[in-house]
This record gives sequence, C-alpha cells and structure tokens, in this order.
Amino acid sequence: MSQATLTPLPSATEPITSRLAVLRRQVSTWFWVDGLSRVLGLALALFAVDLAIDWMFRLDWPQRVVMLGLIVAAVGWLAYRRLVKPLSAVLADDALALQVEAGNKQLGQAMITAMQLAQLPDAEAKGMSPQLVQHAVRTGVERADRVEFASVLDEREFRLNCILLTLALAVCGALVYGIATSESLNIWFHRNILLDAVAAKAWPQDTYLVIERAEDGRVVFPRGEDWTQLVTVTEESKVIPEVVHIDFRRARNRPSQAMKKSGQRQFEAVFSSVIEPFEFRARGGDAVTDWVQVELVEQPAVETLKLVVTPPKYTAQPPSELPAGKGPYYLLPGSTLRIEGTANKELVSAALVTSGERLLAGEGGKPAAVEEQSHPLSLDAGTAFQGEIAADKLLAGQYTFRLEDTLGLTGRRPVTFATRRRVDREPRVRVRLVGISSMIVPKARIPFSSRITDDFAVTGVSLDYLWTGDGAAIPDGKGTLPIEVPADLLGEPDLAFDEMLEVEPLAVPTGVTLRFTVKATDNDDVSGPNVGASPELAVRVVTEEELRTDLLRREKEQRQEFERLTKNQDDLLTDCRALLAGIKGTADLTPQQKDQLMQYQKRQKLVGQNTAAIAERFALIVIEVQNNRLEEEEGRLQMRLENDIITPMQEVSGPLIEGVSQLLDRTRRQAAAAADRDAALTEAVAEQEAILAKMNEILTHMVKSEGFQEAVNLLYEIQKIQTDVHLQTDKERQERIKRILEGAGTK
Repeated sequence: MSQATLTPLPSATEPITSRLAVLRRQVSTWFWVDGLSRVLGLALALFAVDLAIDWMFRLDWPQRVVMLGLIVAAVGWLAYRRLVKPLSAVLADDALALQVEAGNKQLGQAMITAMQLAQLPDAEAKGMSPQLVQHAVRTGVERADRVEFASVLDEREFRLNCILLTLALAVCGALVYGIATSESLNIWFHRNILLDAVAAKAWPQDTYLVIERAEDGRVVFPRGEDWTQLVTVTEESKVIPEVVHIDFRRARNRPSQAMKKSGQRQFEAVFSSVIEPFEFRARGGDAVTDWVQVELVEQPAVETLKLVVTPPKYTAQPPSELPAGKGPYYLLPGSTLRIEGTANKELVSAALVTSGERLLAGEGGKPAAVEEQSHPLSLDAGTAFQGEIAADKLLAGQYTFRLEDTLGLTGRRPVTFATRRRVDREPRVRVRLVGISSMIVPKARIPFSSRITDDFAVTGVSLDYLWTGDGAAIPDGKGTLPIEVPADLLGEPDLAFDEMLEVEPLAVPTGVTLRFTVKATDNDDVSGPNVGASPELAVRVVTEEELRTDLLRREKEQRQEFERLTKNQDDLLTDCRALLAGIKGTADLTPQQKDQLMQYQKRQKLVGQNTAAIAERFALIVIEVQNNRLEEEEGRLQMRLENDIITPMQEVSGPLIEGVSQLLDRTRRQAAAAADRDAALTEAVAEQEAILAKMNEILTHMVKSEGFQEAVNLLYEIQKIQTDVHLQTDKERQERIKRILEGAGTK
C-alpha cells in the first residue's frame, strides 16, 4: 500500500469521539436526574419532620433557626455529593472508552488502541509502520461501530430516578399549593422557612399569651431596679389558664416561677434588682411564648443641670447661676428660675414637679400653699431640656425632675433640688449719741451718728420720738421727723451720716424721758417696703440747774481721779530718785534694778493713759455744755476747761510722759555705760518733777473751776428761789383780789 492512499488518523477516529460526546451528555443527564431526585426527596422528608416537630413541640424562633440550618446543611451536603461533585468532574474520551470496553469484552482494547494511535503525531519517526498503524485504527473503529455505548449506563436505575424525580416535583408542587391554600402549611412555611417571629404566625391553640412591652424578641428592664413584668391572655383565647409560669434561660439556673394573677386576663411577676441580662418565656394552658431577651438599660437621669435665678428688678442684680449641689437655694420673692440641663438618654417628656408655698405673698400678706404643681420642660435634640418658672409660680419646696425616655421608663432615683424663701431683711440701723449724756435741757440739741445697712438699697430715713408725761400736769407727746440724708447716699445699701435732733422745737417739758428711734425704709417693691428701726435711745429732760449740778458732780469725780494720779506721779518720782541715788557711780545695773526700771516705765505710761482719759471726759463735758446751750460759744466755762485743764492734760499725757518713758527705757538699755545711764535717769527725774508740777497746777485750776461752777449753780438756785417767791406772791395776790371781788358781789 502506497503512502498516498493512507487516511489521516485523527479523522479516522472521529466516529468514536462523536459517539463518546453523546455518551458524556447522557452521563450528565443521568447524574442530574439521580441527584435531583435524592436532594428533593431528602428536602421533602426533612420538611415533613420539621413540620411534625414544630407542631408537637412549638419550637421557638432560635430553635426554628437551628432546624432550618440543619435542613439546609443536609440538603446542601447531599446536593454537593450527588450533583456538584459528579457534574464538576471532567470525563475524558479515553476514560469513557475504557468504561465502554469494560462493558463490552469483545472489543478487546481495540477501540482504546485506535484512539491512542490516532493521537500520535508522527508514528513513522518512532519506528512504527504507517500501514500497520492505519490498520490498527481501522480495526478499532470497525469494532466500535458494532457496540452500543449507552449500554454502560444503568437504564433501570435511570428510569427509577426519573420516577422519583417526577414524584418529588409533584410533591413540591403540591407543597407550594398547600402553602398558598392550607393554613397549617402556611403557618409552617412562615415559621420554619421564612422564620417569621410575628405572634400571628403561630399554631392554632386555645390560649394565646403576650409578653407586654416585648418587641422583636426583646424587652427592656431598668438596670439594678425592681421591675414588674406583665403577661396578658389575648381576647381570642378560648381558655384562660389558672396559672402562668415564667421559664428562665441563661439566668444562673433560676427555676421557673408561677406568676401572680393581677386581673382577669393578666398575670405579673416581679424581678428584683436585675443586674444581668437573661432570657425568659411564659407558658400557660397550651400556649408557650417565644423566648424573650432581657436587655438592661439605664433609667433616664439628669446628667448636667444648670439653674439660673433672676432676682427681682428692684435688686438691680444680674442673673446668676446657682452652685450645683449646694441647695437648698434661698430665693427672693419675685425671682424667676431658669432650668437648663441634659439627660443621659433620649427623652419623650420632662417636667419639674413640686409642692410647697408660693414665694410671692397672696391675700393677707401670707404665702399661699400649693399642694402640687408641674412645670413642663421643653426638649431639644432629645436629651437636652429647658424651662423657666415665673415669679408667681415659684414655690418654696422640693423640686423633682420627672423624666420619661422613649421606652416609657421613668427615673426611679430622680434628681431633686430645694428652694427656700429668702427674706429681704429690713434695714439694720445703728445709732450712737455724740456729745450728750443721759440728761438734757429743753433747748438742747442731740447729735447722733447713724450707720444704716440694707440688703439692696435704702430709700428713706426718719426719726420717731415719744415722751410720756407724769399725770395730767404734763401731756404726752410723739411725732415723726424726716431726716435729710445726702442725695448721693440714698439708693445705696450702706450709708453713714451724722445728724442732730433739735429738742426745743418739740416743746418737750422738763421732768420727762424723751425716747426716739431712727427708722429706715428699703426699696423692696415686691413684698415690702421693709422698715428697720434702731434700738430705742432715751434721755431725761431736766432743768438747767439739774444739768449744771450733774456736770459739777462729774467734774468733782474727775478731779478726785486726777488727785489719785498726781499722788501716783509723786510716788513714782520718789522711787526714781531713790533708784538714781542707788545706781549712781556703779559699774552696771543688777537684774533687779533693770526690772525696777521696766516697772517704772510701765507706771509712767499708765499715768499718761489715765490722764488722757480724764482729758477726754472733760472734753465731753465741754461738748455737752455746747449741745445743751448752757452758755454761748467760747463761754467762760468752756474756755476755762479747755485752756486750764484739757490742753495741759493733753500735754502731760502726750509729749511729757512719752519723753520720760523713753528716758527710762534708755537708762535700762545703757545699764553698763554708767555715765550715759546716770545722765538719762537724771534727766528722767527732772522731767518727772516738771510733770508733777504741771499736774499740781492743773489740779489747782480744777479746784477753782469747781468753785466757780458752785457759785454759778448757787446763783441759779437763788434765782430759782426768787422766781418761786415771785410766782407764789403773784398767786397769793390774785387769790386775794378774787376773794375781794367775790365778797363785794355777795353784798
């Protein structure tokens, strides 16, 4: 056979490869029918088991999820094993050819030999005879033509699988139709396939229970608080159970508990101090609810709070923020209160609740009591709240925040603050008499110094006076005098001024006690004005003779006191002379001598202080003489006291005694320097002698002054006696004239 007559080998085996391709499609169809029949059969069987289990045991939502997961896993595993894995395998022509030869022994490997030789690219180059190769290929093709390739497939099993697949598809169709038309299948489909958690997709039963406030399988409890959970038997229930139990899961092995029946269709259970989440369900009759997850949330509470009080307008004070947590807060009547704050969570409502007495006084001047009132607060951005309490609504009491969140929870431990009524006190008035004693004459003037303080401002000052007469001979008297306060002081909270009360225009008789008080009025236009008064001041109104006698008595008392001081100064001079004689010429002072010098220095200062005090008392007598107008300005009594007594006393108590005190101190400090020490002490003794001479001179003037005053008093007494004699004579004369006239009339 020549080379030209040889047929190409690949084209020679084309009938075999085309028939193998048909066989490959038949194998795929066989796998599809086999896999689908078994997958659908398993799915239908599992659906039936799932329906039966859910019907009998009323699976809850998590259990239904698990069942659906198991079904999907089983069906998926079988689908992978029967469909995905076989169909994903690549069936080569050689593998199919071997399977065909295995099922047809008469081929004797002729077909596989032909296919492999046809695939050789150059048989002659490999030492093979082209003619023999061509012959072997034709022989294999001829033998393959006499064999049915499809015989290697199990036709009987294929027909059975087709029947099973048809039945499965029919059942699936019936299931779809049943889901659309049958209530039971529809409920099962929604519960177990769609995993619908709606209570309406439940198996028909005689009792239906609803866990109140449960949404999407969750119920909210306030953390750390007691909570009452309600379970309600719905209206469509045919049977109301006598007992409903609560089952727990993930609650530390907490046993089931019976609920308390709180109504015809309502049961309740109290959960105490819940601090950890758990799950529970209710069961009663033939009803079992789904498991409900307890979520713990914080109760609504005030997180930040700002209280701003605006005082009444008359106070002229700006709004001020009250310090947090420093209550109770004392507020003036007429104030307004601004509340701003934030909560720890979103709110649906916020209000302030309180009871107490109104800060503003009502009828009769007394604050009205209010049992309870609520002030709604506006919300901003859910968590912020704000509001304002007007002056006529502000109470003295306890304010409590009532907050409600989006879950309907209210604060069990609310934030509170307290307000109290702050009293705008009346002005405090202090008055001190200046240059006057407890006795005055009717023509006197009474100087006084006033200091008035108020919480806000003083708007007016006045003086009330009163005297009470002794019987019908002396009438009573009282009145009010305005006090002219400098314009720049009125309207201020603190003012001090000096004023003088002229007694003569009041026509106060002698022999009475004149009492007066200074009163001040503030600017409180809400609950006032308030009036404050000073302690009552009292002076005895006497005759000029009585006052002069009292002044003379006081002069004598001061003179006697000054005589004692003069004697002390004389004793001190004697002691200093003795010390000078004892230390003169010695090298140093002994500790005892130093101590003596210190004592002498103290005694000398004490003489000066007491002398200054006596001079001050005489100065007060001079001022009192002036205020009582006992004589003209710079009269003889005043000038004698000032020039002969007061001024010399001030010189003694001031520079003279101060110089002696310094010399005694220098003597002590120069204890070891004999010359300087002796000189200082000698000079001190000389100064003391001058002081003593000055004091004796003053004492002489004091005695003369007393004699003069006694003479003056005697003259006033004589004048008084003469006046009395004149009055009595005149009275007797009038009575005799009256008797004469009456006697003439009778005749």
